[in-house]
Amino acid sequence: MPLAVLVLSITTGTPIWAQNSIVSPNTPDRRIETLSPIDQQFMAAQRAKVEALANQLGQQLTGVPERDIATLQRILELGLIASDDRLQLQALGIVLGDLLAAELNMNWIVYRDPAGRSRALQYGASEVFLFPVTMISRRWEVGHQRAVADIFNTNVATTRAKLPGANWR
Repeated sequence: MPLAVLVLSITTGTPIWAQNSIVSPNTPDRRIETLSPIDQQFMAAQRAKVEALANQLGQQLTGVPERDIATLQRILELGLIASDDRLQLQALGIVLGDLLAAELNMNWIVYRDPAGRSRALQYGASEVFLFPVTMISRRWEVGHQRAVADIFNTNVATTRAKLPGANWR
C-alpha cells in the first residue's frame, strides 16, 4: 500500500495547493500564493495609470517615499480621482504598497481567506501582512481624507514593531 501511495504521488505531480502556496494545506482557511502573471500585469497597468496622473501634474513616480507620497496626495487633493472611483483609488494603493514594500523589505503576495482574495504585502515567510491596496480607497470613499503621509508613516511604525526581532531594536 505505501508503494502505491508513493507511485500515485509521483505520477500526479505537485498538488494544486502546493504549487504557489507557502502555507501548508493544514490551514484551509488561509493560503498565501505568489502573484500570478495576471496579477503582475494588472498591477503594472494600475501603476501606469497613476504614473499618467502624476505626469499630468508634471511629476513622475520615483520610488522615493517623500516625493511619491506628495504626488499621491496632490492627485487626491486636486480631485483627479473621484471619491467613488474605487479602482483608481486602489491604483494609488498599489503605488503606496510599492513604497511600503521597499521601506519594510516586504514582498507582494496573494492572500486568500474566507473573505476572498487580496493582493497584500508579507514580510518574509512571517505572519506580518499589510493590505495597502485598500488603505487609501476605503478612507476616501467614505470622506475620511486622511493624509497619505500619515497612512504611510503609521503603517511603517506599526509594522516595524511587529517584525521578527523588533524587541531587540
